[in-house]
Amino acid sequence: MDTMLEKYTIALHRSVDGLATQGLSQFQLEISKDISKAHFNPTSSVYGNQHIPCLQGTRQSTLQAIRHWANDDNAGNRMFCLLDVAGSGKSTVAKTMADQWTKEKRLVARYFFSRDTVETMSTKSFCSTVANAFAACNNTFKASMEEYMKLPNWHLLPLEEQFEGLVAGPLRNVRIPAILMIDALDECGKEHGVRRTLLETLRSQFHSISLLRIFVTGRPEPDIKRWAVDELGVGYTSFAQLEGTNNDVETYIRSRLQELPDVRDRLYPVIRYADGLFIWARIACDLLLQAIDVNSLLETLGKEVSLDYLYEVALKQSMPEDKASQATMIMVLQMILAAREPLSIAQLDRLSAKQGIVEPVVTRLSSLLLHQSREDPIRLLHATLREFLISQENAGRYYIQPGLGHYRLALGCIRVISHQSEQDISNLTQLDAASARKATFA
Repeated sequence: MDTMLEKYTIALHRSVDGLATQGLSQFQLEISKDISKAHFNPTSSVYGNQHIPCLQGTRQSTLQAIRHWANDDNAGNRMFCLLDVAGSGKSTVAKTMADQWTKEKRLVARYFFSRDTVETMSTKSFCSTVANAFAACNNTFKASMEEYMKLPNWHLLPLEEQFEGLVAGPLRNVRIPAILMIDALDECGKEHGVRRTLLETLRSQFHSISLLRIFVTGRPEPDIKRWAVDELGVGYTSFAQLEGTNNDVETYIRSRLQELPDVRDRLYPVIRYADGLFIWARIACDLLLQAIDVNSLLETLGKEVSLDYLYEVALKQSMPEDKASQATMIMVLQMILAAREPLSIAQLDRLSAKQGIVEPVVTRLSSLLLHQSREDPIRLLHATLREFLISQENAGRYYIQPGLGHYRLALGCIRVISHQSEQDISNLTQLDAASARKATFA
């Protein structure tokens, strides 16, 4: 059952809008492409485009240190490893530097790991994603990459062989400096040795590509620290070492709450010692800007400075008082967390048993969920939110059972498939074939 659910969820992520409004014509066109070839999609979440750059005037010492590293000719200083707690703003820094290096027309590729999707928590698309990003910047690299892709079933080869053929080999042919950004390395799954294989591949290939620099961000997990220090001998750093103070958070709060100077000045002392300062500041500012009783909310925020407590406060502020509406919000969250790939409001609404409930829920949870429109995929504000919600011990009454979300998505899939099969039985066969094919090469 789980296998079938995954197949239909992945397939419907790409097709449910077309099924609901325009039939299968556009969907059939997409699946007719040769899926053994990699295609550059700069809007994909693996490039971290959902992040925003640093606020002007913040993280200046960190950004300066990274720029100095990128321009340093010292061949022994080819990796910059930024490890810090969840929510400290590592991906924001990565986004800032990615934008800058892109504007400077450097040969740069960024891969963002995230447990939010199947694609971004595994390494299955790592090499092809990185290669396509480099190829978009350099035609010589593109030619070498495409030559390798002529091999039959290259996508089924081990990670190290793919990295050599798609990334390392073409980079040696290009012979110009390149930067590989690996953002949120800790989000790469450890199951079945996936992360270990990636770290070993990077270690074994690193010294063979003399013009490649690697910029890494992540949480300071033991295996990542050992890899950086013991295996590569490059060490790692943190915001505390680079910045020294927490003035950046105060700058952020002053910018967000400039129309509420009294609230602004009272908020900073509350959260200055919290882990994940920027996540704390962002959510707290969102809640305060929406709050009716600001003073009571400030008192509540000051009781504890853990991220789990902040998520609990945000959910309590967002939840309606009546039980039926609370159950509806939990149901929508179940579907959001269960989806193998982020789905939009329009897609989830189509799969939901009750029409029109998704958008009000997502709007009420705007401090915790990211989206821009009904068609934009809904993403969690931060990976730690998922960790909180699926832990019954931490989340308490807000505990989300992804299994129930799979069940609800499955029912929605069946409804859509049933509707299409009533119109044309061939649609059902085509959808199943597309699902199986997507699952095979994901």
